[in-house]
Amino acid sequence: MNSMTGFGRGSAENELGTMTAELKSVNSRFLEINMRSDHFSAFLEDTASRRIKQALHRGKVTAFLSFQPSAKGNQVKVELDQSLLEAYASALKEARKTEGLRRRKPSVSDLLTLPEPFIHVKKEPLPDDRLAPLLEEAVDNALKELLFMREREGANLKADLTKRIDFLQEKRAFLLSKQDEAARAYEARLKERIDKVLQDRNLSMDEGRVLEEVAIFSEKADYTEEVVRFGSHLDQFRQILESSEPSGRKLDFLLQEINREVNTTASKASDTLVVDCVIIIKTELEKIREQVQNIE
Repeated sequence: MNSMTGFGRGSAENELGTMTAELKSVNSRFLEINMRSDHFSAFLEDTASRRIKQALHRGKVTAFLSFQPSAKGNQVKVELDQSLLEAYASALKEARKTEGLRRRKPSVSDLLTLPEPFIHVKKEPLPDDRLAPLLEEAVDNALKELLFMREREGANLKADLTKRIDFLQEKRAFLLSKQDEAARAYEARLKERIDKVLQDRNLSMDEGRVLEEVAIFSEKADYTEEVVRFGSHLDQFRQILESSEPSGRKLDFLLQEINREVNTTASKASDTLVVDCVIIIKTELEKIREQVQNIE
């Protein structure tokens, strides 16, 4: 079981330079990848996205990619615009003939202050096919760290959810124990009321009629079927917790089903202790739901 929250940083280095990848993931219903890079090509960003999709199934992932070229990999070219420089030199030569101007020769620093530069610096980008292997290695290293953090957090979530499911099992057992008590309590109350009315009128009680009323009540108030399904869902929940596959959506669906069963139980029950127990269960289900939102 993996959490969807984590961070990983990885790098790769060769004669071209150093590639760095940082991955940060948070909760999301689906897998979302937000790519940020230092002016990388669409091909390189797509290469990184494919590596992430192979390793992750859910979560909102923000990827930061950067590359620092080495001395060998930093292909810098300095070009001189010879025609522009000659034009500047010719213009300055003519300007020296103008009366009132200082008659010194222009220096290089004078030329560099002119509005249109005659020296151009170009950085030749490295081809994508040479950067791609370096990028894949950096992303893979970042994914290893990210997955380790997500697995560690997932183990903590699993331990917490297991304890909460154990608690729900105890509450389910309580609901089952109160099922028969409700019918017996209703029968006792019914007999007491009927007996009081009949005594005032000197009449005898019809036991058959009383049992019939108790049977009708028991059928309406019987929530055994809901509690049985409740138990089945808890068993499935435990099985999914032990699974190595992404399970967040399955667990979320089971929580919806469990919530439906306990709501029906509360609507059928006439015992205030049962209703109180359902309230406790629903409170615990909400806590579990918050935790499940973190599971991949």
